[in-house]
Amino acid sequence: MSINKIELEFQKAFDFHLQGKFERAQNLYKKILKDVPMHFDTLRHLGILYQDQQMFDLAEKYYLKAHKVNSEHFSIFNNLGTIKFLQFKMDEALECYKKAFKINPKFVPVINNISSFYHRLMRDEECMKFAELAISLEPNNLNSKINYAKALSINNKSKDAEKAIEIFKSILNEQPNANNCINLATAYRNNGKLEESYSYFSKALEHNPEDASAFFNMSASKLNNPNEKILIHFERKLKLSKNLSYADKAAIAFALYNNYNKLKNYKKSSHFLVVGNKFMDNWIKADINDERKFLNEIENIYSQKYINQNQLDIESKKPKSPKPIFILGMPRSGTTLCEQILSSHSKVFGGGELQSFVDISEIGQTTNIHAEQIIEYKSKLERMTPKILGQKRDEYVQKLSKISSDQEFVTDKLPHNFVLIGFIKILFPNAKIIYCKRDKHDNCFSLFAHKFVDKSHGYSYNQKVLAKYYQLHSKLMQHWLKLFQNEIYVLDHEKLINDQEKYSKALLDYCELHWEPACLEFYKTKRAVQTASNEQVREPINKKSVSAWKKYDKILEPLQRTLSENYV
Repeated sequence: MSINKIELEFQKAFDFHLQGKFERAQNLYKKILKDVPMHFDTLRHLGILYQDQQMFDLAEKYYLKAHKVNSEHFSIFNNLGTIKFLQFKMDEALECYKKAFKINPKFVPVINNISSFYHRLMRDEECMKFAELAISLEPNNLNSKINYAKALSINNKSKDAEKAIEIFKSILNEQPNANNCINLATAYRNNGKLEESYSYFSKALEHNPEDASAFFNMSASKLNNPNEKILIHFERKLKLSKNLSYADKAAIAFALYNNYNKLKNYKKSSHFLVVGNKFMDNWIKADINDERKFLNEIENIYSQKYINQNQLDIESKKPKSPKPIFILGMPRSGTTLCEQILSSHSKVFGGGELQSFVDISEIGQTTNIHAEQIIEYKSKLERMTPKILGQKRDEYVQKLSKISSDQEFVTDKLPHNFVLIGFIKILFPNAKIIYCKRDKHDNCFSLFAHKFVDKSHGYSYNQKVLAKYYQLHSKLMQHWLKLFQNEIYVLDHEKLINDQEKYSKALLDYCELHWEPACLEFYKTKRAVQTASNEQVREPINKKSVSAWKKYDKILEPLQRTLSENYV
Protein backbone atom coordinates (compact mmCIF):
# COMPACT_ATOMS: atom_id res chain seq x y z
CA MET A 1 0.00 0.00 0.00
CA SER A 2 1.46 3.34 -1.06
CA ILE A 3 1.92 6.23 1.35
CA ASN A 4 -0.87 8.17 -0.32
CA LYS A 5 -3.18 5.16 -0.15
CA ILE A 6 -2.39 4.68 3.53
CA GLU A 7 -3.18 8.32 4.27
CA LEU A 8 -6.45 8.13 2.35
CA GLU A 9 -7.45 4.92 4.18
CA PHE A 10 -6.48 6.45 7.51
CA GLN A 11 -8.55 9.58 6.84
CA LYS A 12 -11.54 7.44 5.88
CA ALA A 13 -11.17 5.38 9.08
CA PHE A 14 -10.80 8.54 11.14
CA ASP A 15 -13.98 9.99 9.62
CA PHE A 16 -15.92 6.81 10.50
CA HIS A 17 -14.48 7.08 14.01
CA LEU A 18 -15.72 10.66 14.40
CA GLN A 19 -19.17 9.62 13.15
CA GLY A 20 -19.39 6.91 15.80
CA LYS A 21 -19.21 4.14 13.20
CA PHE A 22 -16.74 2.22 15.35
CA GLU A 23 -16.84 -1.15 13.63
CA ARG A 24 -16.15 0.30 10.16
CA ALA A 25 -13.37 2.49 11.59
CA GLN A 26 -11.84 -0.48 13.40
CA ASN A 27 -11.84 -2.62 10.25
CA LEU A 28 -10.07 0.08 8.24
CA TYR A 29 -7.50 0.77 10.97
CA LYS A 30 -6.67 -2.94 11.15
CA LYS A 31 -6.49 -3.16 7.36
CA ILE A 32 -3.77 -0.47 7.42
CA LEU A 33 -1.87 -2.33 10.18
CA LYS A 34 -1.79 -5.51 8.08
CA ASP A 35 0.31 -3.63 5.52
CA VAL A 36 2.11 -1.28 7.93
CA PRO A 37 2.12 -2.92 11.40
CA MET A 38 4.00 -0.02 13.01
CA HIS A 39 1.99 2.87 11.59
CA PHE A 40 2.01 5.23 14.57
CA ASP A 41 -1.14 7.28 13.91
CA THR A 42 -3.19 4.15 13.23
CA LEU A 43 -1.98 2.42 16.40
CA ARG A 44 -2.69 5.53 18.45
CA HIS A 45 -6.15 6.09 16.99
CA LEU A 46 -7.08 2.44 17.35
CA GLY A 47 -6.23 2.87 21.04
CA ILE A 48 -8.48 5.95 21.14
CA LEU A 49 -11.24 3.99 19.39
CA TYR A 50 -11.17 1.26 22.02
CA GLN A 51 -10.95 3.85 24.78
CA ASP A 52 -14.09 5.54 23.41
CA GLN A 53 -15.85 2.17 23.73
CA GLN A 54 -14.45 1.65 27.25
CA MET A 55 -12.51 -1.40 26.07
CA PHE A 56 -9.56 -0.40 28.20
CA ASP A 57 -7.38 -3.50 27.89
CA LEU A 58 -7.41 -3.26 24.09
CA ALA A 59 -6.87 0.49 24.24
CA GLU A 60 -3.79 0.03 26.42
CA LYS A 61 -2.48 -2.68 24.11
CA TYR A 62 -2.46 -0.36 21.09
CA TYR A 63 -1.20 2.66 23.04
CA LEU A 64 1.81 0.61 24.16
CA LYS A 65 2.44 -0.51 20.58
CA ALA A 66 2.32 3.14 19.49
CA HIS A 67 4.72 4.01 22.30
CA LYS A 68 7.26 1.52 20.93
CA VAL A 69 7.15 3.39 17.62
CA ASN A 70 7.46 6.84 19.21
CA SER A 71 8.48 6.88 22.88
CA GLU A 72 8.49 10.68 23.07
CA HIS A 73 4.92 11.31 21.97
CA PHE A 74 3.35 12.83 25.09
CA SER A 75 -0.27 12.18 24.03
CA ILE A 76 0.26 8.42 24.49
CA PHE A 77 1.03 8.84 28.17
CA ASN A 78 -1.82 11.30 28.51
CA ASN A 79 -4.26 8.76 27.03
CA LEU A 80 -2.83 5.93 29.12
CA GLY A 81 -3.29 8.09 32.20
CA THR A 82 -6.94 8.65 31.33
CA ILE A 83 -7.77 4.96 30.94
CA LYS A 84 -5.98 4.19 34.22
CA PHE A 85 -7.97 7.00 35.84
CA LEU A 86 -11.24 5.62 34.48
CA GLN A 87 -10.33 2.24 36.00
CA PHE A 88 -9.56 3.91 39.36
CA LYS A 89 -5.89 2.93 39.10
CA MET A 90 -4.91 6.27 40.57
CA ASP A 91 -1.19 5.75 41.18
CA GLU A 92 -0.68 4.48 37.63
CA ALA A 93 -2.80 7.30 36.19
CA LEU A 94 -0.76 10.00 37.90
CA GLU A 95 2.50 8.36 36.82
CA CYS A 96 1.37 8.40 33.17
CA TYR A 97 0.17 12.01 33.36
CA LYS A 98 3.47 13.09 34.90
CA LYS A 99 5.42 11.35 32.12
CA ALA A 100 3.39 13.26 29.53
CA PHE A 101 3.92 16.50 31.45
CA LYS A 102 7.67 15.89 31.67
CA ILE A 103 7.91 15.44 27.90
CA ASN A 104 5.80 18.51 27.19
CA PRO A 105 5.16 20.79 30.22
CA LYS A 106 3.09 23.14 28.05
CA PHE A 107 0.61 20.53 26.79
CA VAL A 108 -2.60 21.95 28.25
CA PRO A 109 -4.79 18.79 27.96
CA VAL A 110 -2.46 16.82 30.24
CA ILE A 111 -2.17 19.78 32.65
CA ASN A 112 -5.97 19.86 32.86
CA ASN A 113 -6.05 16.10 33.40
CA ILE A 114 -3.60 16.40 36.30
CA SER A 115 -5.70 19.20 37.80
CA SER A 116 -8.85 17.09 37.38
CA PHE A 117 -7.02 14.15 38.97
CA TYR A 118 -6.21 16.17 42.08
CA HIS A 119 -9.74 17.56 42.16
CA ARG A 120 -11.13 14.02 42.35
CA LEU A 121 -8.83 13.38 45.33
CA MET A 122 -9.78 16.75 46.91
CA ARG A 123 -6.14 17.86 47.00
CA ASP A 124 -6.71 21.58 46.76
CA GLU A 125 -3.13 22.89 46.51
CA GLU A 126 -2.07 20.57 43.69
CA CYS A 127 -5.40 21.00 41.91
CA MET A 128 -5.09 24.81 41.97
CA LYS A 129 -1.41 24.76 40.97
CA PHE A 130 -2.10 22.93 37.69
CA ALA A 131 -5.39 24.73 37.07
CA GLU A 132 -3.58 28.08 37.27
CA LEU A 133 -0.82 26.80 34.99
CA ALA A 134 -3.35 25.73 32.35
CA ILE A 135 -5.11 29.12 32.56
CA SER A 136 -1.80 30.96 32.18
CA LEU A 137 -0.98 28.99 29.01
CA GLU A 138 -4.45 29.10 27.42
CA PRO A 139 -6.69 31.67 29.17
CA ASN A 140 -9.59 31.03 26.81
CA ASN A 141 -9.46 27.23 26.93
CA LEU A 142 -12.86 26.08 28.27
CA ASN A 143 -11.47 22.96 29.97
CA SER A 144 -8.89 25.14 31.71
CA LYS A 145 -11.64 27.46 32.93
CA ILE A 146 -13.69 24.49 34.15
CA ASN A 147 -10.77 23.01 36.08
CA TYR A 148 -9.92 26.39 37.58
CA ALA A 149 -13.52 26.81 38.78
CA LYS A 150 -13.51 23.28 40.20
CA ALA A 151 -10.23 24.04 42.00
CA LEU A 152 -11.85 27.09 43.59
CA SER A 153 -14.71 24.97 44.86
CA ILE A 154 -12.59 22.50 46.86
CA ASN A 155 -11.59 24.60 49.85
CA ASN A 156 -15.08 25.16 51.39
CA LYS A 157 -14.68 28.97 51.31
CA SER A 158 -17.92 30.67 50.31
CA LYS A 159 -16.19 33.52 48.46
CA ASP A 160 -14.31 31.04 46.26
CA ALA A 161 -17.48 29.02 45.76
CA GLU A 162 -19.24 32.18 44.56
CA LYS A 163 -16.38 32.91 42.18
CA ALA A 164 -16.62 29.35 40.85
CA ILE A 165 -20.34 29.86 40.21
CA GLU A 166 -19.67 33.00 38.17
CA ILE A 167 -17.05 31.21 36.06
CA PHE A 168 -19.38 28.27 35.42
CA LYS A 169 -22.10 30.75 34.39
CA SER A 170 -19.81 32.36 31.82
CA ILE A 171 -18.77 28.94 30.50
CA LEU A 172 -22.40 27.92 30.13
CA ASN A 173 -23.19 31.11 28.24
CA GLU A 174 -20.28 30.39 25.92
CA GLN A 175 -21.07 26.70 25.49
CA PRO A 176 -24.60 25.70 26.55
CA ASN A 177 -24.64 21.93 27.01
CA ALA A 178 -25.57 19.31 29.60
CA ASN A 179 -22.09 18.96 31.15
CA ASN A 180 -21.73 22.68 31.75
CA CYS A 181 -25.22 22.80 33.27
CA ILE A 182 -24.21 19.98 35.63
CA ASN A 183 -21.02 21.81 36.63
CA LEU A 184 -22.99 24.96 37.48
CA ALA A 185 -25.71 22.98 39.27
CA THR A 186 -23.10 21.17 41.39
CA ALA A 187 -21.45 24.48 42.35
CA TYR A 188 -24.82 25.90 43.40
CA ARG A 189 -25.61 22.77 45.44
CA ASN A 190 -22.27 22.84 47.26
CA ASN A 191 -22.91 26.47 48.15
CA GLY A 192 -26.35 25.72 49.57
CA LYS A 193 -28.37 27.23 46.72
CA LEU A 194 -30.62 24.25 46.20
CA GLU A 195 -33.32 25.82 43.99
CA GLU A 196 -30.76 27.12 41.53
CA SER A 197 -28.98 23.78 41.64
CA TYR A 198 -32.10 21.78 40.82
CA SER A 199 -33.01 24.19 38.04
CA TYR A 200 -29.70 23.63 36.24
CA PHE A 201 -29.76 19.86 36.71
CA SER A 202 -33.18 20.02 35.02
CA LYS A 203 -31.74 22.15 32.21
CA ALA A 204 -28.96 19.59 31.76
CA LEU A 205 -31.58 16.92 31.11
CA GLU A 206 -33.31 19.25 28.66
CA HIS A 207 -30.04 19.65 26.77
CA ASN A 208 -29.51 15.90 26.75
CA PRO A 209 -32.55 13.76 27.66
CA GLU A 210 -30.26 10.71 27.74
CA ASP A 211 -27.83 12.11 30.33
CA ALA A 212 -27.64 9.60 33.19
CA SER A 213 -25.68 11.98 35.44
CA ALA A 214 -28.29 14.74 35.13
CA PHE A 215 -31.09 12.26 35.82
CA PHE A 216 -29.29 10.94 38.90
CA ASN A 217 -28.46 14.36 40.32
CA MET A 218 -32.05 15.53 39.89
CA SER A 219 -33.27 12.43 41.69
CA ALA A 220 -30.93 13.03 44.64
CA SER A 221 -32.24 16.56 45.20
CA LYS A 222 -34.76 17.23 47.95
CA LEU A 223 -36.64 19.34 45.41
CA ASN A 224 -37.07 16.42 43.04
CA ASN A 225 -40.57 16.01 41.65
CA PRO A 226 -40.69 12.60 39.92
CA ASN A 227 -41.90 12.70 36.34
CA GLU A 228 -43.60 9.47 35.24
CA LYS A 229 -42.70 9.98 31.58
CA ILE A 230 -39.00 10.44 32.38
CA LEU A 231 -39.03 7.42 34.71
CA ILE A 232 -40.52 5.17 32.02
CA HIS A 233 -37.95 6.46 29.52
CA PHE A 234 -34.98 5.62 31.74
CA GLU A 235 -36.44 2.28 32.82
CA ARG A 236 -36.63 1.34 29.15
CA LYS A 237 -33.14 2.71 28.52
CA LEU A 238 -31.71 0.64 31.38
CA LYS A 239 -33.46 -2.50 30.17
CA LEU A 240 -32.68 -2.25 26.46
CA SER A 241 -29.34 -0.49 26.04
CA LYS A 242 -26.34 -2.77 25.65
CA ASN A 243 -23.80 0.01 25.22
CA LEU A 244 -24.20 1.73 28.58
CA SER A 245 -21.18 1.81 30.88
CA TYR A 246 -21.39 0.39 34.39
CA ALA A 247 -21.26 3.98 35.67
CA ASP A 248 -24.28 5.06 33.60
CA LYS A 249 -26.24 1.89 34.42
CA ALA A 250 -25.63 2.44 38.12
CA ALA A 251 -26.53 6.15 37.90
CA ILE A 252 -29.85 5.34 36.20
CA ALA A 253 -30.69 2.52 38.63
CA PHE A 254 -29.92 4.64 41.71
CA ALA A 255 -31.90 7.52 40.22
CA LEU A 256 -34.90 5.23 39.73
CA TYR A 257 -34.49 4.07 43.33
CA ASN A 258 -34.48 7.69 44.55
CA ASN A 259 -37.57 8.56 42.52
CA TYR A 260 -39.64 5.53 43.51
CA ASN A 261 -38.55 5.90 47.13
CA LYS A 262 -39.93 9.44 47.09
CA LEU A 263 -43.15 8.14 45.53
CA LYS A 264 -43.25 5.50 48.32
CA ASN A 265 -43.37 2.76 45.70
CA TYR A 266 -41.11 0.53 47.76
CA LYS A 267 -41.52 -2.51 45.53
CA LYS A 268 -39.96 -0.70 42.59
CA SER A 269 -37.46 1.29 44.65
CA SER A 270 -36.25 -1.96 46.28
CA HIS A 271 -35.74 -3.53 42.87
CA PHE A 272 -33.68 -0.66 41.49
CA LEU A 273 -31.67 -0.30 44.68
CA VAL A 274 -30.54 -3.91 44.34
CA VAL A 275 -29.86 -3.45 40.61
CA GLY A 276 -27.83 -0.26 41.11
CA ASN A 277 -25.65 -1.81 43.80
CA LYS A 278 -25.10 -4.90 41.66
CA PHE A 279 -23.82 -2.76 38.78
CA MET A 280 -21.42 -0.93 41.12
CA ASP A 281 -20.28 -4.14 42.79
CA ASN A 282 -19.58 -5.80 39.44
CA TRP A 283 -17.67 -2.72 38.34
CA ILE A 284 -15.54 -2.26 41.45
CA LYS A 285 -15.29 -5.85 42.77
CA ALA A 286 -14.38 -4.94 46.35
CA ASP A 287 -12.46 -7.57 48.30
CA ILE A 288 -12.87 -7.54 52.09
CA ASN A 289 -9.92 -9.86 52.80
CA ASP A 290 -7.19 -7.27 52.25
CA GLU A 291 -9.22 -4.72 54.22
CA ARG A 292 -9.39 -7.18 57.11
CA LYS A 293 -5.65 -7.87 57.05
CA PHE A 294 -4.87 -4.18 56.86
CA LEU A 295 -7.17 -2.99 59.64
CA ASN A 296 -6.07 -5.83 61.90
CA GLU A 297 -2.44 -4.90 61.22
CA ILE A 298 -3.18 -1.27 62.10
CA GLU A 299 -4.46 -2.51 65.47
CA ASN A 300 -1.33 -4.62 65.95
CA ILE A 301 1.04 -1.76 65.07
CA TYR A 302 -0.51 0.92 67.25
CA SER A 303 -0.13 -0.57 70.69
CA GLN A 304 0.04 1.63 73.77
CA LYS A 305 3.76 0.91 73.95
CA TYR A 306 4.38 1.97 70.33
CA ILE A 307 2.45 5.22 70.77
CA ASN A 308 4.21 6.07 74.04
CA GLN A 309 7.60 5.49 72.41
CA ASN A 310 6.88 7.72 69.41
CA GLN A 311 4.54 10.40 70.75
CA LEU A 312 5.72 13.97 70.16
CA ASP A 313 5.59 16.92 72.54
CA ILE A 314 2.14 18.12 73.42
CA GLU A 315 2.00 21.16 71.19
CA SER A 316 3.40 22.19 67.86
CA LYS A 317 5.94 24.98 68.16
CA LYS A 318 4.36 26.84 65.27
CA PRO A 319 3.00 30.13 66.70
CA LYS A 320 -0.63 31.14 66.26
CA SER A 321 -1.40 28.10 64.13
CA PRO A 322 -4.95 26.69 64.08
CA LYS A 323 -5.65 23.54 66.05
CA PRO A 324 -7.19 20.56 64.27
CA ILE A 325 -10.46 18.95 65.28
CA PHE A 326 -10.72 15.51 63.72
CA ILE A 327 -14.26 14.32 62.93
CA LEU A 328 -14.32 10.70 61.86
CA GLY A 329 -16.24 7.43 61.80
CA MET A 330 -18.08 5.43 59.18
CA PRO A 331 -19.25 7.48 56.20
CA ARG A 332 -22.93 8.45 56.52
CA SER A 333 -22.66 8.40 60.31
CA GLY A 334 -23.38 12.10 60.88
CA THR A 335 -19.88 13.51 60.33
CA THR A 336 -21.10 16.33 58.07
CA LEU A 337 -23.79 17.33 60.58
CA CYS A 338 -21.19 17.39 63.35
CA GLU A 339 -18.89 19.58 61.26
CA GLN A 340 -21.73 21.95 60.34
CA ILE A 341 -22.59 22.43 64.02
CA LEU A 342 -18.97 23.15 64.93
CA SER A 343 -18.27 25.37 61.92
CA SER A 344 -21.24 27.53 62.95
CA HIS A 345 -19.06 28.62 65.87
CA SER A 346 -17.07 31.85 65.48
CA LYS A 347 -13.78 30.15 66.40
CA VAL A 348 -14.08 27.18 64.01
CA PHE A 349 -13.48 26.91 60.27
CA GLY A 350 -15.04 23.91 58.56
CA GLY A 351 -12.22 22.40 56.52
CA GLY A 352 -14.27 19.56 55.03
CA GLU A 353 -12.82 16.24 53.94
CA LEU A 354 -9.14 17.13 53.88
CA GLN A 355 -6.62 14.72 52.35
CA SER A 356 -3.68 16.36 54.08
CA PHE A 357 -3.42 14.03 57.05
CA VAL A 358 -3.70 10.93 54.88
CA ASP A 359 -0.90 12.35 52.72
CA ILE A 360 1.52 13.01 55.58
CA SER A 361 0.79 9.59 57.09
CA GLU A 362 1.96 7.98 53.83
CA ILE A 363 -0.69 5.31 54.31
CA GLY A 364 -1.99 5.62 50.74
CA GLN A 365 -5.64 4.65 50.34
CA THR A 366 -7.59 3.94 53.51
CA THR A 367 -10.17 1.84 51.68
CA ASN A 368 -9.93 -0.66 48.83
CA ILE A 369 -6.58 -1.75 50.21
CA HIS A 370 -4.21 -3.97 48.26
CA ALA A 371 -2.07 -6.57 50.06
CA GLU A 372 1.27 -4.95 49.25
CA GLN A 373 0.13 -1.76 50.96
CA ILE A 374 0.24 -3.44 54.37
CA ILE A 375 3.96 -4.21 54.04
CA GLU A 376 4.70 -0.81 52.48
CA TYR A 377 3.04 1.07 55.32
CA LYS A 378 4.90 -0.82 58.03
CA SER A 379 8.17 -0.13 56.24
CA LYS A 380 7.40 3.60 55.98
CA LEU A 381 6.54 3.80 59.68
CA GLU A 382 9.83 2.20 60.64
CA ARG A 383 11.71 4.97 58.85
CA MET A 384 9.83 7.81 60.62
CA THR A 385 12.27 9.23 63.15
CA PRO A 386 11.14 11.84 65.74
CA LYS A 387 12.59 14.52 63.47
CA ILE A 388 10.56 13.28 60.48
CA LEU A 389 7.41 13.02 62.61
CA GLY A 390 7.92 16.60 63.79
CA GLN A 391 8.31 17.77 60.20
CA LYS A 392 5.11 15.98 59.24
CA ARG A 393 3.22 17.64 62.08
CA ASP A 394 4.50 21.06 61.04
CA GLU A 395 3.60 20.33 57.42
CA TYR A 396 0.04 19.48 58.40
CA VAL A 397 -0.29 22.55 60.65
CA GLN A 398 1.01 24.72 57.82
CA LYS A 399 -1.68 23.36 55.51
CA LEU A 400 -4.34 24.14 58.11
CA SER A 401 -2.98 27.70 58.35
CA LYS A 402 -3.38 28.12 54.60
CA ILE A 403 -6.99 26.99 54.88
CA SER A 404 -7.79 29.44 57.67
CA SER A 405 -5.47 31.88 59.41
CA ASP A 406 -8.30 33.59 61.31
CA GLN A 407 -10.07 30.90 63.34
CA GLU A 408 -8.55 29.07 66.29
CA PHE A 409 -9.72 25.65 65.08
CA VAL A 410 -10.02 23.90 61.72
CA THR A 411 -12.09 20.74 61.33
CA ASP A 412 -10.75 17.79 59.36
CA LYS A 413 -13.80 15.73 58.49
CA LEU A 414 -12.44 12.81 56.54
CA PRO A 415 -14.43 9.84 57.92
CA HIS A 416 -11.78 7.22 57.16
CA ASN A 417 -9.27 9.01 59.37
CA PHE A 418 -10.58 6.52 61.95
CA VAL A 419 -7.84 4.25 60.57
CA LEU A 420 -5.23 6.85 61.54
CA ILE A 421 -6.22 7.69 65.13
CA GLY A 422 -2.98 6.15 66.41
CA PHE A 423 -0.93 8.34 64.09
CA ILE A 424 -3.03 11.39 65.02
CA LYS A 425 -2.26 10.82 68.70
CA ILE A 426 1.47 10.48 67.97
CA LEU A 427 1.61 13.83 66.18
CA PHE A 428 -1.05 15.63 68.24
CA PRO A 429 -1.32 14.09 71.73
CA ASN A 430 -3.98 16.61 72.78
CA ALA A 431 -5.93 16.59 69.52
CA LYS A 432 -9.70 16.78 69.70
CA ILE A 433 -11.08 13.63 68.09
CA ILE A 434 -14.82 13.19 67.59
CA TYR A 435 -16.08 9.72 66.74
CA CYS A 436 -19.49 9.88 65.07
CA LYS A 437 -21.45 6.75 65.80
CA ARG A 438 -24.80 5.80 64.28
CA ASP A 439 -27.12 2.82 64.62
CA LYS A 440 -25.45 0.08 62.59
CA HIS A 441 -28.56 -0.77 60.59
CA ASP A 442 -29.27 2.85 59.66
CA ASN A 443 -25.60 3.53 58.93
CA CYS A 444 -25.17 0.51 56.66
CA PHE A 445 -28.45 1.09 54.87
CA SER A 446 -27.55 4.74 54.26
CA LEU A 447 -24.31 3.58 52.63
CA PHE A 448 -26.05 0.88 50.58
CA ALA A 449 -28.66 3.41 49.39
CA HIS A 450 -26.06 5.94 48.22
CA LYS A 451 -24.04 5.98 45.01
CA PHE A 452 -20.63 7.53 45.57
CA VAL A 453 -18.64 9.23 42.81
CA ASP A 454 -15.48 7.19 43.15
CA LYS A 455 -14.05 3.84 44.24
CA SER A 456 -13.22 4.83 47.80
CA HIS A 457 -16.41 3.24 49.19
CA GLY A 458 -16.34 0.08 47.12
CA TYR A 459 -17.26 -2.04 50.14
CA SER A 460 -20.70 -0.37 50.34
CA TYR A 461 -22.24 -1.99 47.23
CA ASN A 462 -22.29 -5.57 48.49
CA GLN A 463 -24.40 -6.23 51.57
CA LYS A 464 -22.18 -8.94 53.05
CA VAL A 465 -18.98 -6.99 52.39
CA LEU A 466 -20.57 -3.84 53.83
CA ALA A 467 -21.61 -5.60 57.04
CA LYS A 468 -18.14 -7.12 57.43
CA TYR A 469 -16.47 -3.76 56.86
CA TYR A 470 -18.71 -2.18 59.48
CA GLN A 471 -17.65 -4.85 61.96
CA LEU A 472 -13.97 -4.31 61.15
CA HIS A 473 -14.43 -0.59 61.65
CA SER A 474 -16.18 -1.15 65.00
CA LYS A 475 -13.44 -3.50 66.17
CA LEU A 476 -10.71 -0.97 65.37
CA MET A 477 -12.67 1.82 67.05
CA GLN A 478 -12.97 -0.28 70.21
CA HIS A 479 -9.19 -0.61 70.14
CA TRP A 480 -8.75 3.17 69.95
CA LEU A 481 -11.37 3.81 72.65
CA LYS A 482 -9.61 1.36 74.96
CA LEU A 483 -6.23 3.03 74.35
CA PHE A 484 -7.42 6.61 74.66
CA GLN A 485 -10.57 6.24 76.80
CA ASN A 486 -11.98 9.69 77.53
CA GLU A 487 -9.70 11.45 75.03
CA ILE A 488 -12.05 10.58 72.14
CA TYR A 489 -15.54 12.08 72.19
CA VAL A 490 -18.25 9.67 71.03
CA LEU A 491 -21.08 11.57 69.36
CA ASP A 492 -24.14 9.35 69.25
CA HIS A 493 -26.16 10.34 66.19
CA GLU A 494 -29.51 9.21 67.61
CA LYS A 495 -28.96 11.07 70.87
CA LEU A 496 -28.00 14.23 68.98
CA ILE A 497 -31.13 14.31 66.83
CA ASN A 498 -33.34 13.54 69.86
CA ASP A 499 -31.84 16.29 72.04
CA GLN A 500 -29.94 18.67 69.79
CA GLU A 501 -29.16 21.37 72.33
CA LYS A 502 -27.91 19.05 75.07
CA TYR A 503 -25.50 17.14 72.85
CA SER A 504 -24.41 20.18 70.85
CA LYS A 505 -23.39 21.82 74.12
CA ALA A 506 -21.58 18.66 75.24
CA LEU A 507 -19.77 18.61 71.89
CA LEU A 508 -18.60 22.20 72.31
CA ASP A 509 -17.56 21.55 75.91
CA TYR A 510 -15.33 18.72 74.74
CA CYS A 511 -13.74 21.04 72.15
CA GLU A 512 -13.26 23.67 74.91
CA LEU A 513 -15.48 26.12 73.08
CA HIS A 514 -17.97 28.46 74.73
CA TRP A 515 -21.61 28.08 73.78
CA GLU A 516 -22.96 30.05 70.82
CA PRO A 517 -26.66 29.84 69.84
CA ALA A 518 -25.67 29.85 66.16
CA CYS A 519 -24.64 26.20 66.61
CA LEU A 520 -28.32 25.29 67.02
CA GLU A 521 -29.13 26.98 63.72
CA PHE A 522 -26.27 25.34 61.84
CA TYR A 523 -28.42 25.07 58.71
CA LYS A 524 -28.22 28.85 58.30
CA THR A 525 -24.42 28.84 58.20
CA LYS A 526 -23.11 30.04 54.86
CA ARG A 527 -20.27 27.74 53.83
CA ALA A 528 -19.51 25.47 50.92
CA VAL A 529 -20.13 21.79 51.64
CA GLN A 530 -18.73 19.16 49.28
CA THR A 531 -19.96 15.92 50.85
CA ALA A 532 -22.90 13.67 50.05
CA SER A 533 -24.87 15.26 52.91
CA ASN A 534 -24.58 18.79 51.51
CA GLU A 535 -28.37 19.13 51.19
CA GLN A 536 -29.27 17.58 54.56
CA VAL A 537 -27.21 20.12 56.51
CA ARG A 538 -29.15 22.99 54.89
CA GLU A 539 -32.25 22.17 56.94
CA PRO A 540 -33.00 21.67 60.66
CA ILE A 541 -32.43 18.28 62.29
CA ASN A 542 -35.19 15.77 61.57
CA LYS A 543 -35.77 12.10 62.32
CA LYS A 544 -36.73 10.97 58.80
CA SER A 545 -33.66 8.76 58.41
CA VAL A 546 -34.13 6.91 61.72
CA SER A 547 -35.04 3.27 61.03
CA ALA A 548 -35.42 4.05 57.31
CA TRP A 549 -33.92 0.63 56.59
CA LYS A 550 -37.06 -1.10 57.87
CA LYS A 551 -38.93 -0.13 54.69
CA TYR A 552 -36.43 -2.30 52.83
CA ASP A 553 -36.00 -5.17 55.26
CA LYS A 554 -37.10 -7.72 52.63
CA ILE A 555 -34.06 -7.03 50.45
CA LEU A 556 -31.64 -6.46 53.33
CA GLU A 557 -31.56 -9.99 54.68
CA PRO A 558 -27.87 -10.57 53.70
CA LEU A 559 -26.89 -7.33 55.46
CA GLN A 560 -28.89 -8.11 58.62
CA ARG A 561 -27.67 -11.69 58.81
CA THR A 562 -24.00 -10.75 58.36
CA LEU A 563 -24.24 -7.93 60.91
CA SER A 564 -25.47 -10.48 63.45
CA GLU A 565 -22.49 -12.76 62.80
CA ASN A 566 -19.06 -12.33 64.34
CA TYR A 567 -16.86 -11.76 61.32
CA VAL A 568 -13.91 -10.09 63.06
